[in-house]
Amino acid sequence: MRRIVSKTKRLFAWQIKRIPTSRKFRTFGKFCALICFVLQAQAQAELHTDSNHVETGNPFVFKFRIPVALGKPDSLNFDGWRNFLPPQNIVDETEWQSDGEYYNKSVTALFFDEDSIQLPPLPIALRKGDTVTTNALQIMVTATPSPDDLNDMAPIKDIHREPTHWTDYLPWVLGGLGVLALLGVLFWLANRKSKTKIQSRSIATPAHELALKKLNVLVQKQLNTRGFVKEHYTELTFILREYLEKKFGIPALESTSEETLRHLEGSDFPRNLSQELQNLLEQADLAKFAKIIPPESFHAQAMESSRKVILQTSTNHQSTESPINPITN
Repeated sequence: MRRIVSKTKRLFAWQIKRIPTSRKFRTFGKFCALICFVLQAQAQAELHTDSNHVETGNPFVFKFRIPVALGKPDSLNFDGWRNFLPPQNIVDETEWQSDGEYYNKSVTALFFDEDSIQLPPLPIALRKGDTVTTNALQIMVTATPSPDDLNDMAPIKDIHREPTHWTDYLPWVLGGLGVLALLGVLFWLANRKSKTKIQSRSIATPAHELALKKLNVLVQKQLNTRGFVKEHYTELTFILREYLEKKFGIPALESTSEETLRHLEGSDFPRNLSQELQNLLEQADLAKFAKIIPPESFHAQAMESSRKVILQTSTNHQSTESPINPITN
């Protein structure tokens, strides 16, 4: 940009000596208009993406950049996109960073509805008081293919059968003889045992104690600090769902997060914990299925919320586990 202006000035200085004075002012005015047009063309905020296609539930990155000559940006207003992109679908936003020529910013968002979206321009406020506007952007959102779609499955191949040989039955024969021998030994030992019956009691571990022990083991594994964020939240939600299923008699292990919360509405699950449990399950689902890494502070918060749900529900609900049963040997 500086080279273009410099060359234009030299060309104007050489040509102005050859024209009459009456035309010098008109030529100077045209030159100023040209410079203003070039600067205005460069002073536009740019919005672009690596691709205009995204599948539902997958992260999509918007990239903004503004020429450094305009000054540092102050804020980016997403109100114009609210009908297409709710604020909760924006999962990450970087700070403005300069590369010497432009200020750059990245925004990561999620789309969950299949549609063709025409995003309008966004205003960007500058620190010196001015405002620049981005270009419009069209995005095509398509549904994520289901792994269970029969059209994606390969055709079934026929089984290659080998001719039968007597050695194929040898393992079954040896196994049968081994079972008979074992039964004979057990029968012999049973006849030698005392006929005195021994009464014993088995005590099942309460559901909340078992869940808390599993949470402690998960903390000791430190999966999230070693980069296994998805595995960490998969195990965390399994422990929580297993506890809810045992404690409230709902099919939590085979239900989605939304279905689990709906099942709990029909139970005596404390209503003051519903919102906290919903936030925990939704953030965990993003980490498991959308591969969105939550903030570092959320790891401790998720563990604390899990313990809170277990401890506060362990005293106000009768466990569905079987009572102590005597076993006679």
